[in-house]
Amino acid sequence: MSIAFSKHNFDLDEFERCETHGCVMMQVARNVEPVCLIEWLAERAGNRTVRDVILRESGEYDLPALILDNGFMLPVEQAVRVRPPEPMELTLEEVTGWYVADLLSMPGRDAVAMELLPPGAVVDEEPGILLQLSVDILLYLLFDEEIRKVEP
Repeated sequence: MSIAFSKHNFDLDEFERCETHGCVMMQVARNVEPVCLIEWLAERAGNRTVRDVILRESGEYDLPALILDNGFMLPVEQAVRVRPPEPMELTLEEVTGWYVADLLSMPGRDAVAMELLPPGAVVDEEPGILLQLSVDILLYLLFDEEIRKVEP
């Protein structure tokens, strides 16, 4: 199975910014309230567990997407082990069942990061995996969801 994402390359300077998180806000029509990317993502991914991993064909340990227990897709650009106890090798068996422990905006880089922890792990007590998510794909997913509310 092959998953191909096209890079939409949104001009992030054209977006209104969230005062709380510093991230972009999506507004699809003038009569619709803008939606904060981080708040939208937190509603769909917060405290959810990883159900599946979609691997890229080009690399054995490359993670282009995670599927959460609610079916939501997280487009992953980079995965880094927090405080690595050994060389990082991510396998399907390793991250399946892990949960989304934290989510944050990195406004200076226009990036979104998410921490995954193994089942039963406590935030800040055990090492996890830090994911950098694709902002372009997240914005596309948010846009798609929002535009469907105003267009039949």
